[in-house]
Amino acid sequence: MPILPFGDKNPKIDPQAFVSPQATLVGDVEIGPRANIWPGAVIRGDHASVRIGERTCVQDSAVIHAHSEENPAIIGNGVLVGTAAVIHGVYIGDSASIGEGCVIFDGATLGEGVMLAPGSIVPANVVIPPRSLNSGAPAAQIRELSREEVEKHNDRTETIAQVFAKLKRWQQPT
Repeated sequence: MPILPFGDKNPKIDPQAFVSPQATLVGDVEIGPRANIWPGAVIRGDHASVRIGERTCVQDSAVIHAHSEENPAIIGNGVLVGTAAVIHGVYIGDSASIGEGCVIFDGATLGEGVMLAPGSIVPANVVIPPRSLNSGAPAAQIRELSREEVEKHNDRTETIAQVFAKLKRWQQPT
């Protein structure tokens, strides 16, 4: 897997995390415990930091980038980032779900438990309230989510983390 420095910054990966050999991490990037980064994902902390929380799943070909110090990319615990999502310098709260092909621009804030439907676009500096389902271009709130829906999401991220923990063990040299 390409783990590349940028200047004096090097990616830091928790030993309990799984990072696919086909993923790319550059610069000031931290991957939390039991997080999993899938093939083709690119996470670039070349001009600002990227922090990926515990049990967060970054799926195939997602791009997470922080290119200005005023907008680091902070992604909480138990977040699902769908295939081919593009995230630039945002804050995403715990237990959020970012659908496939979503684009989120600099300075946006997504609260805890937010669900963003596939293909949605969140413009720069938009704030999306916690536990809400959002969809569209630009994304708009469809409805509030129940605590039960957020808990179901948390169960899913725990299951994914367990699967990748087993995969990581399988890949260890004997």
